[in-house]
Amino acid sequence: MDAVVSLLDEKHYKLVEDLWTELEQRFGMRGIYVTPFPHFSYQVAERYDTDRLAVALQRLAARTRPFSVRTGGLGLFTGTFPVLYVPVVRTLLLSRLQEELWAEVSPTATDISPYYAAKQWQPHITLAHGDLDPERLAAATRYLAERDFHWEVQVTSVALIHDTGEEQVPKLRYEFASL
Repeated sequence: MDAVVSLLDEKHYKLVEDLWTELEQRFGMRGIYVTPFPHFSYQVAERYDTDRLAVALQRLAARTRPFSVRTGGLGLFTGTFPVLYVPVVRTLLLSRLQEELWAEVSPTATDISPYYAAKQWQPHITLAHGDLDPERLAAATRYLAERDFHWEVQVTSVALIHDTGEEQVPKLRYEFASL
């Protein structure tokens, strides 16, 4: 699967990487390293036509100004493969960007995940997934419960994280227009 994302600013990128390291050392959680780039996703698809996607993302970035998002608390997507995450507050500005992005990039995508469609989209920064059994999940939640996850993250670009079949790598990145 490929994803159109915004990578976190330097401060929060490092903070999330440090959290991943703590969760690995303390609880043996390594599932997050499948996509080892702190980010939040706008759209996920089986694949993109990268040439057409590059044009669409360049157009979007050229008319988008940097902005900030807020986060708060811890969240959990339940199910067979639970996900522990930091919720990103969904604002009108963020929702409009995601809708605009979908209009631009969807024609370049194959098999788009419905979980990221506008009405279902829950922007988030993943802390752990893939190897979260009930015991690890409870322990990690207890461990992180007293942390402050009220962050203000600067959003300055849009990118593609591409799955090569062997690993996930950042493939495209476009900075938002400067002020």
